[in-house]
Amino acid sequence: PSATMARVRRRRPHRLDTLAYTNTETQFHLTFRAHPRFNEWPAPVQDAIWRAVLNERARGSIHLFAACLMPDHLHMLIAPVTRDIIGFVNGFKTWTTREAWQAGVHGSIWQPGMWDRAIRGERDFDEVMTYIARNPVAAGLAQVETEWPYTWLYWWESDADPGGRR
Repeated sequence: PSATMARVRRRRPHRLDTLAYTNTETQFHLTFRAHPRFNEWPAPVQDAIWRAVLNERARGSIHLFAACLMPDHLHMLIAPVTRDIIGFVNGFKTWTTREAWQAGVHGSIWQPGMWDRAIRGERDFDEVMTYIARNPVAAGLAQVETEWPYTWLYWWESDADPGGRR
């Protein structure tokens, strides 16, 4: 094998240390992608996923600061509370897959894994919130952020901080 191939095989995953995902002082921008067979989730699946997002907001095992469900991926800005991020993601994907089955879709609805990034300060937090809110507008799905039915930001509900942000 070439030297390049040897480097590729030894490359470590870009995942944070497991303990980082338990830190209640850290917020994470997560992106989950749809299974490749979906260019766009069917409407009943979108609705089931969105209900699960809003349910997680109410449950309190995580702090949900923002979420946006796009036709083929989901953005969330969250922090752990009583559940670590990896456990949350695994449970969320399992639950939403089962909900999709109830809506008549069979098989997996998610790609394995996730894209994640730890937030580094207030400016980064605000930039991610804005990015999540603007995602449907940038994709041509809405004219203004509040028009897309699958976007929620705590900014839109009140000026109160839902906890764990700073």
